[in-house]
Amino acid sequence: MTSAFPSAAPSGAGLDARRVRGFLHRLTADGISLDSLLVYRSGKLAFEHYWWPYRADRPHTTHSATKSFVGTALGLALDEGLLRLDDRLVSFFPELVPSDASEHLRAITVEDLLTMRTGHRVGLSGKTWRLLKTSWVREYLRTPVDLPPGKAFTYSSATSHMLSAIVQRTSGQSVFDYLQPRLFEPLGFAGHSWDTDPEGICSGGNGLSLRSIDFLKWGVLHLHDGLWQGDRILPAGWVREATAWHVQNADAGSWNGAEFVPVSSTDADERPEGYGYQLWLDADGGYRASGMFGQDVFVLPQHDAVVVTTGSITHGKHRLLSGLVHDLLVPAFSGAPSPAADAALAAELTVAAPALSPATVELNGRRYECESNADEISAISFTADDDVLVVTLEDDRGRHSVRCGLSTWVESDTSVTTWQLHHSYQAESTRVLAAAQWRSPGELVLDWYFVESPFHDTVTIEFGDGQLRWHRRTNVNSGPTERPVVTAKLA
Repeated sequence: MTSAFPSAAPSGAGLDARRVRGFLHRLTADGISLDSLLVYRSGKLAFEHYWWPYRADRPHTTHSATKSFVGTALGLALDEGLLRLDDRLVSFFPELVPSDASEHLRAITVEDLLTMRTGHRVGLSGKTWRLLKTSWVREYLRTPVDLPPGKAFTYSSATSHMLSAIVQRTSGQSVFDYLQPRLFEPLGFAGHSWDTDPEGICSGGNGLSLRSIDFLKWGVLHLHDGLWQGDRILPAGWVREATAWHVQNADAGSWNGAEFVPVSSTDADERPEGYGYQLWLDADGGYRASGMFGQDVFVLPQHDAVVVTTGSITHGKHRLLSGLVHDLLVPAFSGAPSPAADAALAAELTVAAPALSPATVELNGRRYECESNADEISAISFTADDDVLVVTLEDDRGRHSVRCGLSTWVESDTSVTTWQLHHSYQAESTRVLAAAQWRSPGELVLDWYFVESPFHDTVTIEFGDGQLRWHRRTNVNSGPTERPVVTAKLA
């Protein structure tokens, strides 16, 4: 366990491990995959588990939970007098405001941005935003504002990005640098990073990566009203204001592949939720930071508890997680804790890597030239390096290699193209844990776990008659989870 908090067996913190087991069994039955689960209760870390290949020391992308950290930065900036809630958005970027800007655009305030009530009819996702090579701020200011701001809720990563841009414009620092001495360092964060837009502004809607334990610290800080080990980190009263029900019956809307489209009414099967300042609110007094695929911090003041999940949950199913936490895991705080239940839970938890059968591949030095394809891959080549098969792709971004273990899993850095399958994320370098195994004669399977994210890609390669067929798919995505087959001939 991690030393940030005193650790305890579940029963030692009043947590019923039998109910935790029931929660995990239900997730398995529903096909909901967690990467980590941490439970804090009354000053103690009562549960901490990481499913292979995830570990306590690895950062994990938080996706839209990033928005809540931007909200924290706004609270600090407000307290320091850098801006006011009623400041107009256009006042921060006068040189970028279109000459024909509408009255609605000119009326948007900082508070409208915090509460996602900007007057836009649809919300832009990071999936769309990340593909832009131009100024994201300029693009936002060009987007039509159809309704008066301050009224209707429209969930949008682009809106959160404007908050990040405002902090940078008023403080002279990126949100990452601004939070470093004010939040990250006092709480002992390590290994965290934050993606930026083409102008060097931290992506406000998503892009923050951090360890699960640091995710938990943020939640515990809020549980304790902004105090950390007796020191005030957040302004007095900020947590109360940020978690007030500024929006009733908030709903992210339906996803059409590029945008969040508001819906007229909440699905009867989903719990009614509100929205504060970049936070989702529950009717029972709890609140959370929430990101796609299962990246969540649930703050539960009525139970003196915080629950953290990171996950690789199929798009759509991740919206079920909140209800399952409240229906099945929260009752563990009022159950019947026992050492016997602790032992039964521990016995079911595994961290072992999938076994590999030692494989031999006669592919060293082979290079295949590809037919025209949607992924613009021009060549695929293979080299043998000790007990490793190095697979190299050449595409419109350059040359990218992945080292695949033949008898053990191999971890390395890669620049391989991912954006089509990974919610439009494309890093210059990312960590991957990989292996290559023969499924049958002539069919080689590559497993690529991108261990600082939810994504696990599987590549099936069929060889025959001097050709290969390359078929790549992934476990989760906000769009298609597989790419068209690529055909190539031996050079």
